[in-house]
Amino acid sequence: MPGKETHGRRTFLRSTTAGAGALSLAGLAGCTTMFENSGGGDDTLTVAVYGGVFQEVMDEHLFEPFSEEVDFEVESEEQPTSEEALTQYENGVQAGQAPVDVAIMAQTGVRQGLNSELWHIWDEDDFENLQYISDDLVGEADGGISSIGALSWYINLVQNTEEIEEPVDTWEALWDEEYEDMLGLLGYASNSFLLDVTAVLYFDGQEILEDQDGVLEVFEKLEEVKPQANFWYENEAEFQQRLRDGEAPAGMLYSDITLVMQDDDAPVQSNFVEEGSILDSGLWVTLETSELKEEARQFIDYASRPEVQDRVAENLYTSPTIDREHSELDDETYEKIAGPGPSEAITPSYDLYVEEEDWVNERWEEFIVGDVE
Repeated sequence: MPGKETHGRRTFLRSTTAGAGALSLAGLAGCTTMFENSGGGDDTLTVAVYGGVFQEVMDEHLFEPFSEEVDFEVESEEQPTSEEALTQYENGVQAGQAPVDVAIMAQTGVRQGLNSELWHIWDEDDFENLQYISDDLVGEADGGISSIGALSWYINLVQNTEEIEEPVDTWEALWDEEYEDMLGLLGYASNSFLLDVTAVLYFDGQEILEDQDGVLEVFEKLEEVKPQANFWYENEAEFQQRLRDGEAPAGMLYSDITLVMQDDDAPVQSNFVEEGSILDSGLWVTLETSELKEEARQFIDYASRPEVQDRVAENLYTSPTIDREHSELDDETYEKIAGPGPSEAITPSYDLYVEEEDWVNERWEEFIVGDVE
């Protein structure tokens, strides 16, 4: 599906975990009109974030403390999918309006919005706390900075511990007939990042993804995982339920979601992968048409403080976007949410999924899902 941010990245956080009740479909269904009724007045800074429990935690540990430090109103808004949000933002910017002032966007969404000139470009000197953010999470653009890391998350291999005792902690499991018809796998090229995994595992690195011939070679190898796939999912909630029930006893899932499921007493385990888990991130962007850029600057700078990054990470099980040296999380907590850390993770080839979007999606249909019943 072209243009999708990690499809339903926060579906589970619209409610609780799958075991606590039915969740919305991937893509945050029902949110497409949410901006029509948003806003707390012209002087209120509105910030679009993922909904549900995520929004509740952000309200408590980010927005409320920030509000106590400033003399203006700020409120969070529930953001729809990247595709829907980008459409609304583009329409708004073209009309000289700002549906929201600040938004959290995944890396592919940031790049797509940059191509449409949706984001305000900041000067590096605008932010006192930018020094703490990892360099690779500071988005550079002509004339300055387009985006700043808000939080990160890992896609791990997970398992039902009542069905599988030994940790499933190598990507080789996806090619292992021992797991035939057992795995729940993310259903799109641009949210599973399995091309990157395959390139790292079997082609000595992601450089092979730099041209179409190389990508085709990787697709041919990736096609071999199909017998192990119990299903390719768009709806995280569906996999959560199958994982909990043991119907699909293993697969790939966001580590923070899995830890929330554990808190809900589900028999599940999140495994950081030997060859590197997948590390993805959300970044703060400010709409070019926002009239509250100074307020937006203050908010992003506050969210970049090390103590704020730690507080949000500890309560959401996400990974902070500050360098480890600036984090005061204890080693046990950091390892729980970030494993061996970003340096050992697989960072997706984002440009591939933006610049070759249609072609990659067509090949995904051809090699991976075209003949799936």
